[in-house]
Amino acid sequence: MLRLTLSTIRTRKIGFAGSVASVLVAVALISACFMMIQSGLSATPEVDRFGATAAVVRADTDLHVGSGDDEEAVPLEEPPRLSAARLAELRAVPGVAAVVADTPFYAQAVNRHGVALAGPGSGPSWGHGWPVARLTPFVLNAGRGPEADDEVVLDADLARRASVRPGDEVRVVTVAGTQRFRVSGVARLDSGRAGLPTQSALFFTERAAARLSGADGSVEFAGVLARPGTSDAELADRLRQTLRDPGLRVLTGGERARAGAPETAEKLEYSTQLFGPMAGIGGFLAVFVIGGTFGLSILQRRREIALLRAIGTTPGQISRMIAGEAVVVALVAALPGYALGVPLAHLLRAVLVGQGLAPPEFVVVTGPLPLVIGGGAGLLLTLLSALTAVRQAARVRPAEALQEAVGPRRVMTVPRLLFALVTLAGGAAVLALSQHLGGEVGVAFLALVVILFIGAAGLLSPVLTRVLERPAGAVVGAVTRTTGWLAHANSAAAVRRVSSAAAAIMISVAMAGYALLVTAVLNDTSAAQGRERVVADRVLVPRNGPGLPPGVADAARRLPGAETVSAVRATSFVSYVLGTPDVVPAQLVDPGTIDKVLDLRVLEGSLAAVKEAGTVAVNRTHAGEHGWHVGSRFHGWLADGSPVDLRVGAVFDRGLGFADIVLPRTEARTEARTEARTEARAGAQTGVRAGVRAGLDSAVLVRARPGHADELDRALAAFEREQPAVRALDREEYGGAAETSIERNITGTYLVLAVLVSFTAVSLVNTLVMGTAARTREFALLRAVGASRRQIVRMIGWETGIVLAIGVVVGTVIACVALAGANGALSGSMMLTGLPMPLYPLALAGVAVMGLASGLLAAGMALLSRPMDALGGARE
Repeated sequence: MLRLTLSTIRTRKIGFAGSVASVLVAVALISACFMMIQSGLSATPEVDRFGATAAVVRADTDLHVGSGDDEEAVPLEEPPRLSAARLAELRAVPGVAAVVADTPFYAQAVNRHGVALAGPGSGPSWGHGWPVARLTPFVLNAGRGPEADDEVVLDADLARRASVRPGDEVRVVTVAGTQRFRVSGVARLDSGRAGLPTQSALFFTERAAARLSGADGSVEFAGVLARPGTSDAELADRLRQTLRDPGLRVLTGGERARAGAPETAEKLEYSTQLFGPMAGIGGFLAVFVIGGTFGLSILQRRREIALLRAIGTTPGQISRMIAGEAVVVALVAALPGYALGVPLAHLLRAVLVGQGLAPPEFVVVTGPLPLVIGGGAGLLLTLLSALTAVRQAARVRPAEALQEAVGPRRVMTVPRLLFALVTLAGGAAVLALSQHLGGEVGVAFLALVVILFIGAAGLLSPVLTRVLERPAGAVVGAVTRTTGWLAHANSAAAVRRVSSAAAAIMISVAMAGYALLVTAVLNDTSAAQGRERVVADRVLVPRNGPGLPPGVADAARRLPGAETVSAVRATSFVSYVLGTPDVVPAQLVDPGTIDKVLDLRVLEGSLAAVKEAGTVAVNRTHAGEHGWHVGSRFHGWLADGSPVDLRVGAVFDRGLGFADIVLPRTEARTEARTEARTEARAGAQTGVRAGVRAGLDSAVLVRARPGHADELDRALAAFEREQPAVRALDREEYGGAAETSIERNITGTYLVLAVLVSFTAVSLVNTLVMGTAARTREFALLRAVGASRRQIVRMIGWETGIVLAIGVVVGTVIACVALAGANGALSGSMMLTGLPMPLYPLALAGVAVMGLASGLLAAGMALLSRPMDALGGARE
């Protein structure tokens, strides 16, 4: 059987090359995805802010709901802190030289031009107590440490950018507002580096740091230093054995480094999470890509298989022969596929870092694991595809096999039809679920809808081809009665071959359409809701910082011409999404003024009801998922993990890009919760004390008194000069900034979809080349009876046009279903609106050009030989 397998490969070079190409691309995609996942998991910040410590102790950053196998861990935006008693316990552990408390807080230096300076690379700028400097360690480059509460030490990079040196005065923006400090010293890392790579550091006295951080004796990080003679690993083990508390974390190595640079850790996590779904979807698409390639190969070999059956070869032997070929194909493609995956991974890394989605520390790691996973997946997918494709051909009786070789009687088998209908029904069910859920959660399900509909269309492609070829072929035949008529006749007689090529085009168009249409609708709807939501005349937003100090809203209320001033603060809330606890966006608002500056389009109840204790407003889609209405009660958790029982006071519609839950800020808690391992439990709070410590507002919305808009603008111009961390925007500018933020947030999604579309495009080229190049004998016969090369090329062009028409129509229908689903989930109306012009037509034109070029190129190669040579040497 092995000799037979190898001999068939030798006589089927084109088919073998096409199969290898499809598997090679699949292996490259899957290998690259796992390289990226492995790289993200192993990457650590360039500089460990806690590098001088043996370990760092902090409270658990997750909310734990349930127990045992049913336990769910949800990351908290504001995890609890360590108590003073816990610090004393740490200091008592043998081998501990010192425990340094660190609770970073917002602090931005202002340069001589009045600009608040962000950290390096637009990173954060944090304030610390001066003792924290030894945790990195920072050492003085000039001057001395802070001794008075109005003194500060800046890292050397920040001091350079602020153009200050010891003895100078510098303005610093914190939650307490803008204050002047005397620069007592400038510090650098002991390695000689001027500062941390992604954040700026300002060091204050311990008393000033405690006041500005609002720590109230609680601590976010406890840096533990070892005594001489005690190794770091030994001390870390002692800490774990002593504490034995599931609500505490003892961090070392990479975990410690990530805790000290959360902005880097967040980017690493985001960029890593992109590639799990990408690998899964890529594997699904690979089933159709490789399956289509092997299906076309089996179709081209139906005469060979028929003859083998006629001379007594059993179905099992044929299946083993094809399985052997599949193994050879997978093994040949594995190493080159992995080799191709390496530059693909580097390209993905370059795009992610270039767009600011991944930090420079994200370095591609190759190694054997991605090769094993990619090669193993390629082998599994190839065997599955090959055995599925050959199943029917191997089981027919010899006489039927010969008859099928002359002209297939059935377009598709009954089991394939039933499986296609089940897949189609599954897609319809998920589409209905997406409409029931609505919002961004509903839109997220549309990816699964598209995948299922692609699967159903791929399975039904022979039937769809037979139905759609008739009108497409009739048009072509009417245009030209020679080559066009012949192209129509060829396509009608070779439904299976045409369907294989059309399926590849359909996948490319459907994936590209989903990428363009759904993301465009999501962007447009979010931007439109943002524009309609804001009715304030002016919006104050942070300049180069994470938020606005609370004093900004108070100062804005005193501006001439201001009638209503209302601050909003972004936070999070843990609620149930699809039966699982998950983080949803929330906003803290002033219920007394919010309806004067924001129009949330309240559908039920009133925002005024949010003033009542334990009452909140809920977005339409989130309320619809749970069946909530005004008066409904539900359980959830605040941003710091505190459990609450709440009542729905209003249901609003314009929540996209804003919030699912709107909480009153009148009872916002400013103290930190300490160390409780939060679980679903009785005794939840009934009043809304939002888990937001004394922090920063996201925006301050200002409405002018009637007829005083110009007066307000003049006052705001002066206000911006006084407040270096504030930028005043009008309604249109604020909407434009929100749209830019939305586009930046979906860049990663575009990247993933672009790679998947490219993968399907390569399969399209491969399928068309394979299908055309294998028709050498047919072209030779046409030339022998008098057809010219130009006529045959024209015929191939018209045939490719028919294939393109079928694939584009089916792919566009699938994309339009996704478009209607997105509109329905976001607005409640499944209308085909929001078609991105001219991007979508350009994408279709690109697919058409690529398809035509591939078909004509293959035809040209097949026509190079002389007719008699082709007739004498054609074996396939």
